Amino acid sequence: MVDMRSPRSYQSPRMFWHRKPRSVNRHVDGKRSVSDSVLGELLLSDDDDYWESTVAIDGKPLQFQLSGDPQPSPAVLSHAHDIVRDFADFSRTMSEFLESEAERCGGAAHEIRQLVLESVCLCWPQRPDDGMLYFKGPDEYRLWRCNYINRKPQGLGFDD
Repeated sequence: MVDMRSPRSYQSPRMFWHRKPRSVNRHVDGKRSVSDSVLGELLLSDDDDYWESTVAIDGKPLQFQLSGDPQPSPAVLSHAHDIVRDFADFSRTMSEFLESEAERCGGAAHEIRQLVLESVCLCWPQRPDDGMLYFKGPDEYRLWRCNYINRKPQGLGFDD
């Protein structure tokens, strides 16, 4: 894991989905999908750890991964709705964040300016305003990501 501020000196908080024994069915009714008026169909992941949906915004896909048991957490779902409904503001915040990171990290500026938001992970029901954001960039072997704390991006870095 690399952080552009100070390579190898910063470890971002890792996002761990709550693990459960595979023999336990947390979803009593057996539902593996939930319909949502904003996000469309949310599907339970193969390992029952999160709900996922892909939404087209301005013709571009944006994936959401949301926590919740036995269905998406209402607080997390509300946050995802806010992102979609106010996507212009959310996108502007992302652009400003990426530009400030590009200016601060001169050597990687060109790559940072090409990053495109790919996925929003809101995986803590007890902290619905926190998560992780993942970006796609020109280097297919780098997974760019940042923390998303109190609805603000911070700590851009990548794993390769």
